[in-house]
Amino acid sequence: MKLLVFDGNSIINRAFYGIRLLSTSDGVFTNAVYGFLNILEKELTAEAPDAVCVAFDLAGPTFRHEQFAEYKAGRRGMPDELASQLPVLKQVLDAMHIARLELQGYEADDIIGTIAARCESAGDDCVIVTGDKDDLQLIGPHVAVKLAVTAMGRSETTRYDRDKFVEVYGFEPRRMIDFKALQGDASDNIPGVPGIGEKTAKALLQDGRTLEDIYADLDALPVKPGAKKKLAEGRESAFLSYQLATIDCHVPLELDFEAMRRRDPDFEALLALYEKLEFKSFADRLRERRPEAAPPAFEAPPVQKLTGEAEVRALLAPGGTLCLDYDPESVLVLTGGALFELNRFECMAGFDECIRLLFESPNEKVMAAGKHARTALAAEGIELRNLVFDAELAGYVLNPSANSYTPATLALGYLTLSIGEGRAEALAVLPLLRPELLRRMGESGEDRLYFDIELPLSAVLSAMEREGFAVDTAALHAYGQELTGRIAELTQEIFAISGYEFNINSTKQLGEVLFERLGLPVVKKTKTGYSTDADVLEKLRPAHEIVDLVLRYRQLQKLKSTYVDGLLKLTDPHTGRVHTTFRQTVTQTGRISSTEPNLQNIPVREEEGRRLRRMFVAREGCTLVDADYSQIELRVLAHISGDETMLEAFNQNEDIHTVTASQVFGVERSAVTPLMRRRAKAVNFGIVYGISDFSLSQDIGVSRREAREYIDQYFATYPKIKAYLDRTVEQAKADGYVTTLFGRRRYLPELKSGNYNMRMFGERVAMNTPIQGTAADIIKIAMVRVYNRLRAEGLRSRLILQVHDELIIETERDELARVRALLKEEMEGAASLSVVLRADVSEGESWYDAK
Repeated sequence: MKLLVFDGNSIINRAFYGIRLLSTSDGVFTNAVYGFLNILEKELTAEAPDAVCVAFDLAGPTFRHEQFAEYKAGRRGMPDELASQLPVLKQVLDAMHIARLELQGYEADDIIGTIAARCESAGDDCVIVTGDKDDLQLIGPHVAVKLAVTAMGRSETTRYDRDKFVEVYGFEPRRMIDFKALQGDASDNIPGVPGIGEKTAKALLQDGRTLEDIYADLDALPVKPGAKKKLAEGRESAFLSYQLATIDCHVPLELDFEAMRRRDPDFEALLALYEKLEFKSFADRLRERRPEAAPPAFEAPPVQKLTGEAEVRALLAPGGTLCLDYDPESVLVLTGGALFELNRFECMAGFDECIRLLFESPNEKVMAAGKHARTALAAEGIELRNLVFDAELAGYVLNPSANSYTPATLALGYLTLSIGEGRAEALAVLPLLRPELLRRMGESGEDRLYFDIELPLSAVLSAMEREGFAVDTAALHAYGQELTGRIAELTQEIFAISGYEFNINSTKQLGEVLFERLGLPVVKKTKTGYSTDADVLEKLRPAHEIVDLVLRYRQLQKLKSTYVDGLLKLTDPHTGRVHTTFRQTVTQTGRISSTEPNLQNIPVREEEGRRLRRMFVAREGCTLVDADYSQIELRVLAHISGDETMLEAFNQNEDIHTVTASQVFGVERSAVTPLMRRRAKAVNFGIVYGISDFSLSQDIGVSRREAREYIDQYFATYPKIKAYLDRTVEQAKADGYVTTLFGRRRYLPELKSGNYNMRMFGERVAMNTPIQGTAADIIKIAMVRVYNRLRAEGLRSRLILQVHDELIIETERDELARVRALLKEEMEGAASLSVVLRADVSEGESWYDAK
């Protein structure tokens, strides 16, 4: 028999920290269970055992606490987000018919050790899966350990048998106990011998030496006198540590290996758990395994072939709703409960005209994800008209934190229906999804957000993707060559200071140069060595001239590789334009993001980064008109909070940062210095994001006490803002979510977390989301208004880019005056607030000049 044993607590702990925090739509944390099941499935496939079991610790003291009261003292308790998942995992394991073993007073390691000893004596093979090195002492002729470790941010698993262990450690597996007795183990608070580290401990155990041998003749040991002295003084601690590190292989637990043999799960119970936990992939695989499974809860109707234009026109004649799925080779149509397919290779002569008839007809259209289809159709000269429902957008509006909005995911989550992954099933479920999602949006008050903002915006984004942005590739090439030269110069300067050549991009080699060769103070160390991240280097700037050069080197390297080279690869060689993809369903705040390339992340703080904007130009005969909302988030904050001082400042068109500086620093506005204004600006925008005194002190270079005084004075100046922020957090805790002025919700399970840092994050998000999210809604409304106005007035100018609070129109020169006025009017009229919305408009031949 081959038995696979899992260290339950160790593996679920690794899973929890290895996967970002996930939760179901109703706020139940699931990432640790999900990660554990992935590991379980992987190991079952890799090892193909005959039997399997999972050992768990139980809360409470063990026999080791009786030996040493400080055992595991100081270890942080299990986070509530993880603790809440432990009973869920045990439910899942029970439904899987996988044996769970636990016994009060003993650790999982002791249970595993007892199993391993039984396997050795019976000649059965045993493989232990754990993240705990303690179990390496159990390795024997029939026992192997698969040890999961994290290195360089990645989880890796190494399979240790006796030969592998000796290769790595240089002594027999059983001597792992002696090793811990010498070195100690901080994670378990096993003291070991003070002053004896890993290197010395390994050297002492070479040549088969044991702890008893070491203390039998200390004078004969091949170590320095200082180490001998430490060993002599630490004798009692060493032997206590030996006892604590020894796994008890005789736990009084009934072990029935036959009962651990693998067998089919309780399919219905396990499937119900997977669906409750929203583990779609696990649920789908389980259904495939289920013997004589009941037919799927949902099936698509049979597909009927369309062979020509006449049949297509017959579908359109009744004027009914069309559910459509577009593919360049075939189109699926669902109408009146019947499913049809139009295939290019079976209707070649009239396929394109049939597609045009379907998508440009006045019939109402329903689709799973309309923007992608709209963009693809437009490339064929076909317009998607009268799209009245987009399931992906509805799913996003209802739950902006979900990972997927496919029809299959939405059907499982909102209809409790399991459907296949095929196109036919995804299309056929849309008539069921549409009323359910509309009902839910109506109940939550998000239906207007959907119909007035998100659905029309989809068409705008598609048009912007098709238009693209012209790139001056010759100038971009030249800039890339310039950066290459400057990087080479910096490289030689760094080498000259360090005294030799090395890989500047290597954290290890750079750390050796900075902290060993040049002797700079060590700011932070990781498990893999010295940290040389940006924060560390910023702190080291005053310490040595090389630090500035390294930071400069990194900045130019990123500009060259990420932006210059990246843009050149993504620019269409035929049109000279780059076509980003705008993502509408990614951020939880409602903001739009872009990818390939990410035009929202073009660096602007340094002149080298801003120069990239010179490469984005208007096509011949056009100019770029750029409009940017002025301090929109602060204006939204003034409106929502109703603070009279801030409202008056904006409505009197005063500089809000000067007003704030005057109040915070207690001087006349005319006496506000540039430094005071910069600090007031940091406070203004920091408050919107729930900034702490510590973060503010770091941002503006003052003491934490000064930063706290600035924040206190700010709230004294704008008292209703403080009241609003406090009120918002309390309401969010009661409701579980916050909303924007336009009804967009963001759910905040973090507010219920037992982890302080997680709760604080939730509170900061609660403060910020109504403000940032409302600003995002306003810019979206402005985009729809501008797009519609350009079309309604028959203008040839086109909206081509949105970045945060900024819109750019590629403008025909003879339309310049109209476009400038139109853009300003529509942006400033996008929302009616108790403060004036202001958009600053400028123009230029490049993005740099227009901005």
